[in-house]
This record gives sequence, structure tokens and C-alpha cells, in this order.
Amino acid sequence: MVKTKILGAFQPEALYTKNFSLSYTERKTPQKMKPKSKKSKRFSLFSIYFTFFVDSLSWSIIFPIFAPYFLDPHNPLFSPETSFATRTSLLGLFLMAFSLGQFLAAPILGEYVDKHGRRKALILSVLFTCVGMITTAISIKIYSLVFLFLGRLITGVFASNLSVCLACISDLSSTEKIKVKRFSFLSVLTGVSFILGAFLGGKLSDATIHPWFSPDIPFWLASLLTFANFLFVLFGFKETSTIQPSLQFNFLESFHNIKKVLETKKIKWIYTVYFLFLCAWTLIFQFTPVLVVRRYGFTNSQIGNLALFMGIFWALGSSVLNKSLISRYRSQKILEWCLVLFTLLCASIVFPAHLYLRLLILGLSTLIGGLAWPHCTNVISSAAPKEVQGKILGLTQSIQSLSMALAPLAGGISYQIIPGSVFLLAAAACLTASLIYILKNR
Repeated sequence: MVKTKILGAFQPEALYTKNFSLSYTERKTPQKMKPKSKKSKRFSLFSIYFTFFVDSLSWSIIFPIFAPYFLDPHNPLFSPETSFATRTSLLGLFLMAFSLGQFLAAPILGEYVDKHGRRKALILSVLFTCVGMITTAISIKIYSLVFLFLGRLITGVFASNLSVCLACISDLSSTEKIKVKRFSFLSVLTGVSFILGAFLGGKLSDATIHPWFSPDIPFWLASLLTFANFLFVLFGFKETSTIQPSLQFNFLESFHNIKKVLETKKIKWIYTVYFLFLCAWTLIFQFTPVLVVRRYGFTNSQIGNLALFMGIFWALGSSVLNKSLISRYRSQKILEWCLVLFTLLCASIVFPAHLYLRLLILGLSTLIGGLAWPHCTNVISSAAPKEVQGKILGLTQSIQSLSMALAPLAGGISYQIIPGSVFLLAAAACLTASLIYILKNR
């Protein structure tokens, strides 16, 4: 999930509308059920904040772990004769599991929210997120590739509760000003959790720091935090909306969303730009650990430090640089230059041999990516009529999940053919997005 001030395109409307079937243009908004007391309301808010923080941390904690884990030639997970190319392909397939789970499950969880209420949906999703974390930790301990994939798939399926959290914040906010303030706080939580999760994941999985540390330790920590989160939701969270038991599930909602995108003639080319940009960004984000492990022998701890470095640039791009430019230039122009620069930076990652020059390019690409993401969403929103904002921004989430599911699979295959070509693939995707955007926009 991506956010404006800290992590890119934090567009609350995009997450709490169609993504879980609460589009204001397509159905009547349920009446809100406020907690009976200020104390219970505060506890409900804390439960939501904690859920949001733990989910974001659990997502980012894998960043420094799996590239070294899959590429380690001594890992019993694979037979000794398994080639580097095969390991990379399997890593791409594995990284796909989380986003694929989100793509398939987010609309289903949304239907469940409307039918059974926010509280039951949160209890269910947090509990099974904990199950997914435990499954992942055990699979690492017993070296089971099948259970490892299953654990990430389960975690992705039930990580869709981030959208429910945003809806609950909206329910509990009496005014627009309060709602924006609370969404901004969620943005801060996401930035902190990303940096903290990746940093802890790198340190706690590195046996060179302490012999007790191993790749499964961060997942045991995440499962403990998730179980504590489950207790907070179970005993502290009160239902915030009315329940609509007559609603029917639609298990193909994500695919219907994509079909609607293709039928929206006015802005479908912008969706194409958004999809290609996200594919490029996902390839850079997911395969940077593979690059530094392969070329420079990075440990888990060093990858955690790299995540901290990239997170700082991301924050600078989406906050400081964005604030400076938005007062001088139109969003459409900023996005145009971002796409061109991001294309050049993606291609440039391949060439330098020196580590520090490569890190500088990675930092700059993260800076520009953090700047481009919110403007891409803003251009989509601006191109859509007001009466279909809920639907259009909701469809954006399906596009986002699909791109983040397909990009790692394509990247794994690309890296298998020519190591390093994944960054050229990212550049090609963003170049196509740039050309489409410039030609259509002019």
C-alpha cells in the first residue's frame, strides 16, 4: 500500500471506496455507528492504528530476507545443483504470491465487511495474517518451499485489511479536517513501519550479528505483534458501521474491476501508464536485494541498511520535493518529467561497477519514484468526472495489486536469461509509459 507524504500515493479515497465495495456512486453509504463513549472510541482508534502499523511492518520486514535466503548456495531449501537462474525465477514467483493474494482477496474482504461489519472482518483478517506469519516462520525452519509460498499467499490474502482500517478511520471521524489529520498520521506510521520493518528484518535475520539470529526470527516477531494486534481488536474495537446481511459475495470482483478499466475510454490510457510505472517500480524495489547480494555479497543486515537509505529518499521525494514542486508546476507536468527521469535512472542502474555510484542512482530513482506515485494517482483522479470518483479510484487499487503481482514473475524470468536485465526491463516499461503519457497528454 502506498501513501502520499511518506510513501508515495497515499490517496485515502482510493483505498476505502470500491476496493471493499463502498463506492458512494454505486450504493448507499451505510450509516455510521459511533462508539458509545470517548474511551471506547479512543481504544478503537488505537486498535486501527496498531493494525495499520503491524501490517505495514510485516510487509516490509521481508525486504532484506528472501534474496539472500533464496540465493544462498548452502541453503537446504534447494538441492546443491540448483542453478542461480532457477533460484532467481523461484524468488520472482515467491515475491508474486503476496500481491496476488491481495489482488484476489481485497474485493472479497470488502464484500465481507459490508455483509458482516468492520469488527468481524478485522478479527478474521488479523488472525489469519498471524497464521500466515507463523506458517512462513515454520517453513523457513523446516526448509519447505511449498509452505513458504503458502505462508506468503495467506499473508497477502488477509493483508487486505488495510483498506478496512481506512474505512474505520473515516467512520470514526466527525469532520473532514479530523479525517485528513488521522489519514496523515497513518501516512507517518507507514513510513516509520517500512523503515523499522526492513531494518529489523535485516538485523534479526543475520547470524553474523548474533548466533541466535536467523531468517525465521523476524517472522516470529511479526507473528507475536500480530497476535497482540488480534487481542486489541478482539477486546478493544467496537463496530463503526451498520451491517448489510443481504449483500451477496462476488468472487470475481477484481477481474470485473479490470474489465471496467478497459471500458473506461477517457482514462484507460492513464491506467496503462500507471500499470507500467508500477511494474517498473516493483522490479526496482524487489530485485535490488538480488543485485547487491549477487554483485557485492550483501548480508541481510546490510540490505536492512540499504532499505533505510532508500526509505529516506522515498520520504524526501514524496514530501519535501513534492511540496516544493507542486506550488510551481502542474501535476501533469511533474509526472511527465518524473516518468522520463525514472526511465533513465532505471537503465543507469545496470552500468556502474562501483557500489557507491550504484547506491546513488538507486537513491535518486527512489526519490523520483516517491515523487511520481502520488501525481500518477492525481492525474487519474483529475481525468475522472466527480460522480465516478469512488469507482475510478477504487479500480486503481486492482491495477496496483495486479502490477505488483506480475512484475516479480517477469523479473525472475528476465534475471534468469541475463542477470541485471531486470533493470533494463523496468526502464523499458517506464519508457513505454512515458511515450504513451507524452503523446496522449499533448
